[in-house]
Amino acid sequence: MWGKISKLLKVSPAAAETKGQELQLATAALLVHVSQVDDDFSESERTALLACLKEEFSLAPDVAQQILVDAEIKENDSTCLYKFTKVITKELDNEGRQDIIRLLWRVALSDSHLDNFEANVLAKIAGLLGVSTEDRIRIKHEVQGA
Repeated sequence: MWGKISKLLKVSPAAAETKGQELQLATAALLVHVSQVDDDFSESERTALLACLKEEFSLAPDVAQQILVDAEIKENDSTCLYKFTKVITKELDNEGRQDIIRLLWRVALSDSHLDNFEANVLAKIAGLLGVSTEDRIRIKHEVQGA
């Protein structure tokens, strides 16, 4: 009996892959949102966004590009950030969520200009992810210093 229960509780490889894809898409959608919130999705932001996806999830360039395309569609069709942050909070611990905030800062600061809209939406996302204001600011300074 315990064997059956144990078997049921294990995540199948297909389910794990789906969860990984959901996390990638949710992260990419938040990166797109931060990039577009100031109505200027610059080439430097797009390049930084793709680099973040490739590095964070060990993706091939063509896979990262496809996730970006899918994320742009999802984000543009979305009315709120919660459905993206919910996936991230479900899948990642606090350290992992801080890593997502780090990616968001990298993209927001990639064009050497931090718009107030970008800073405000980053604060909102950090709050939805349960990342403290102190950690959000510390991460911002780390990214600026890098």
